[in-house]
Amino acid sequence: MKKFLIAIAAGVILLNSAGAQILKKRSVQNILYTGLGLPYENDHDDGHDDFNWTGLLDTIQVRLDWEWFTMDGGLTWGIPKMDWDGSGISFLNTNATQFAFMGENRNGYDHYINFVVRPFKNFEAGIGTHLNWTVGPSPQTEGFPWMPLAHVWQGDLAKGAPQPDGAADGKNVFGFMDYAYKWADPAIAARYTIGFDSANKHYLQLGVAIPDGATSDHFFINAAAELKPIDLLTVAVAYKHADKDSHGGKLYAGVKLDFSQYFKIDAWFGLNGIGIKKDYDTAGDKMLGTGASVYIKFGKLPLWIRPEVGWSNYLYADYTWALYTGARIQWDITDKMHLGAWTSLAWGAENDSWPDDYDGGFVWNIRPDFTFDINERHSISAVFEYETTHLPNDDRYNRFCFGFYWKYNRAF
Repeated sequence: MKKFLIAIAAGVILLNSAGAQILKKRSVQNILYTGLGLPYENDHDDGHDDFNWTGLLDTIQVRLDWEWFTMDGGLTWGIPKMDWDGSGISFLNTNATQFAFMGENRNGYDHYINFVVRPFKNFEAGIGTHLNWTVGPSPQTEGFPWMPLAHVWQGDLAKGAPQPDGAADGKNVFGFMDYAYKWADPAIAARYTIGFDSANKHYLQLGVAIPDGATSDHFFINAAAELKPIDLLTVAVAYKHADKDSHGGKLYAGVKLDFSQYFKIDAWFGLNGIGIKKDYDTAGDKMLGTGASVYIKFGKLPLWIRPEVGWSNYLYADYTWALYTGARIQWDITDKMHLGAWTSLAWGAENDSWPDDYDGGFVWNIRPDFTFDINERHSISAVFEYETTHLPNDDRYNRFCFGFYWKYNRAF
């Protein structure tokens, strides 16, 4: 029995490295957030929201392991102001995050639940609303939306097809590419991992998933594979067979090059909208995207930086390419104090049918953060975020907020 449990533990460690669930080990975690700031201000007409408090948002997560079985889940409750014009405060189960306050189109999960079984070595099957099983590298996301290290994704470019008219939420700067590296999220899924050595440094992962939304009339399945044949190289591929009548299939490929603990390169490629005919691509679902990042640690100094660049292009619609670049830098001042920042620039896709005085728009975001680890269970963080958005119709919006987090985490 002891050997069996050791084998299971080794398998769990390996599978976590390949694509962890929300919590990586048996534990309970609670994150309480509050913030205040200016949701938006218009440069041209001086129109702006009032200075506002975001309320309190609390996310609690629990993971439990019993030998071959894992259950984990999370729940978010808050007292956000639902109407900035003064309709009061509501208590509700909410997926709002600090990003929603900033006008950014990236919400969290108001709740999730996952069940995973490991009936024999190196194999696991799961069903859940937020499995978060992935392969390969991807654009930097850092923490989940309710965490202090979370930041805008791909320069805060928006999904969908670019339109010639702007919007007060300042999000019509298009070019976001949805990469299929996350092959099993809300899904029924299974994966098998083969370790090549006792240290689990080299491995092969194979996975399949029936995603949320599949029907017997139009059945589709996701598949993924990840191979690490040597210490230096990891390669991954995934295919998500989305409903071709709406968004089409999605192909992903990624490569990791771990030259040393001080220097690493990640690169990824995606092709979306597979199966959609050219004449029906009015929403701009057929897209091609690619990107890369470099991780650099400065010798023995407690300082690292990870710059990133990404490019996307609408294939059959009347839209041009989009480009973003960003970077995360972090300095561990001491073992308990951590100072970092994320900043990004993004240039949106342009609609070729627009007048000459329209462009694709532009977004600049900066998000410095400071974390103090009180002890092994408690930490507090302070975050400032500022973003300016220049829309295709020449409207410009600025927004900023201060956020504060208290995180509690205890393994058991």
